[in-house]
Amino acid sequence: MADSFGGLAGMIAGEVMARMNRAAEVEAIEILDPAPAERVLVIGFGPGVGVALLARRLAAGKVVGVDPSATMLRAAARANRAAIAAGRVELRQVRADATGAGDASFDGAIAVNALQLCEPFAATAAELARVLRPGALLVSLTHDWALARHGGSAGDWLAGARADLEAAGFEVVRDFRGKAESGRIVALTARRG
Repeated sequence: MADSFGGLAGMIAGEVMARMNRAAEVEAIEILDPAPAERVLVIGFGPGVGVALLARRLAAGKVVGVDPSATMLRAAARANRAAIAAGRVELRQVRADATGAGDASFDGAIAVNALQLCEPFAATAAELARVLRPGALLVSLTHDWALARHGGSAGDWLAGARADLEAAGFEVVRDFRGKAESGRIVALTARRG
């Protein structure tokens, strides 16, 4: 996932993403259903909507977000200033295939309109398998239009993602239509083996 959001265009993109992705962020968190003391990784946090929602839910836990964009880091840091100051949120400007996190350090992970940008995805799948504890759930929601913009059909992307996740050690990989955006979103869940 490259940093393609800079300057004024990046700020505008962040505002658009905050509005367009909110329902998917809510749904991803509902599917993950983290306990209040868990540690959750947010992949491609964008303007920080999902980070903020998780921070409110994880009263005794921690949210760590990774995103390669300096523009998105600034926007998410502004949106989560109090939670960062309290030590409940940490944001890193890094790619998802190099999180800088320790082995088995997260109880779950979410990604909204992000995993399709992680290329090669096999490297990201391996990193997520490393940083998620055994049994942890990865939840990804992606709008159909986002998949079409980055390489074709939802079916093609899902087949490749499933193969890479299973090769990395994930089990019970399943995909389904999310409720957000009237079902025009692809949901993928994978449990770390």
